[in-house]
Amino acid sequence: MTTDPHPSDPTVPADAVALVPAPPDSVPLRNPADAWALVITTVRLGRPWSTRPTDLMAGVWLPAQPSADLHQGDVVVRLHPPANNDPDKADVEVLIATAYGWHSVQTLPAMSGHWPHYRAATIMAWMRALADEAERAIGQRLFTSSVGMPPYPDGLDQLIDAGLIAPGEEVVWNGHTATVGHGGALLHGTDSAPLFPTAVSALATRLATPTTVNGWYLWRRARDDRPLADLRAELADAPRSTQR
Repeated sequence: MTTDPHPSDPTVPADAVALVPAPPDSVPLRNPADAWALVITTVRLGRPWSTRPTDLMAGVWLPAQPSADLHQGDVVVRLHPPANNDPDKADVEVLIATAYGWHSVQTLPAMSGHWPHYRAATIMAWMRALADEAERAIGQRLFTSSVGMPPYPDGLDQLIDAGLIAPGEEVVWNGHTATVGHGGALLHGTDSAPLFPTAVSALATRLATPTTVNGWYLWRRARDDRPLADLRAELADAPRSTQR
């Protein structure tokens, strides 16, 4: 179930599943057999006075449960059969990835195909909170590394350690350019002047506002146009002995 539901919307990855807008009978009520969860990539809540499209939600299926520390900041949805096994309902579980593991933050029982509309505000709030936390952690990592303390790495920092991307490399999305910095930071723009360091999803969401996004599925390594999410998956699949 992979389509390009919003081909002109740069906040929606090409392989995303459309949840909103979508007919309720097309909204998934179970995880596919080959999927562990749906990572939410895009959320926007409609505003009555706005000329923009109203509600929007999309996500990408994860084939298996990944390492939480590599996926810090991701918000995923798992769809479970309800107690009575009604095929037209699902228990909708929301989980978040942190440095300490995957955490279930809410489960709503027996939801219909309208569940994305009921979950949108909660999911958006978690995505923004985790993006803000990742940005705060960037500053902490830069400080601890400057005084010789080992920082706890996030996903981008682990890509740097693995040699899949390097400080000074550029990533691009929707006409924007950012430069990879030490400690897993992103620096918006290409100027040599000092810039405020931010994080993958925090910067993408700031540029996409009022849409909230998972920047891992939007930013691409400039030299070969590979999404950071693909690099992250490559690192997760690599044998431990090859990870530096």
